[in-house]
Amino acid sequence: MSRWANVLPDREEVLEAKRKAIIREAAKVFNRRGSHGATLEDVSERLGVTKAALYRYVQSKQDLLFACHEEAMEIARESIDKGEAEGRNGLEKIQIGMSGYLREMIGAMGVPVLILEENALTGRQAERIIALRDEFEARMRRLVEEGIADGSIVPLNPKLAMFMLLGAVHWVTKWYSPDGPWTADDVADALIEMATRGLASRPGAKLRARIHK
Repeated sequence: MSRWANVLPDREEVLEAKRKAIIREAAKVFNRRGSHGATLEDVSERLGVTKAALYRYVQSKQDLLFACHEEAMEIARESIDKGEAEGRNGLEKIQIGMSGYLREMIGAMGVPVLILEENALTGRQAERIIALRDEFEARMRRLVEEGIADGSIVPLNPKLAMFMLLGAVHWVTKWYSPDGPWTADDVADALIEMATRGLASRPGAKLRARIHK
């Protein structure tokens, strides 16, 4: 078991780590079979646990779907936090944040197509995810506005720019394969650099990111 400063994690930390592992493995199952086709039995089989053991962490398939969407939005929030903390201007903050978001989504989450399937959620769960998504998109727009103000981004419509970037990022879930020749790092760095060149007021002469043919 992992230690932090020679201290063992408490029971709640262990349970949360296991729950997060379940959510991320479930996202991979939903990706392969679709949110409607996959079952809790499929998830428990992938994890190598009984369905009864799975019920310790989630109450239903719908709860698990909701948890997967929440995890995706948490990745988005943490990525933008990192971009805002490390970027020197609006453009760099977007590049760092969106590269991290895409890297985690197609790496740790296993290309979760389910993020494009919001109609799989209903009621308060759907309202919660829509609210988190709107908050994420608002932060993206503010970064575009910041970039325009500091001169790193050309004058343009921030909302349209945000939709363009998110469209490019989320479409990766339709074609990327972890078993292919490109790693999550390869794709994240190259795609975000290409997508943001159209925003940059001073794009470089050459692309820095490289991916194998």
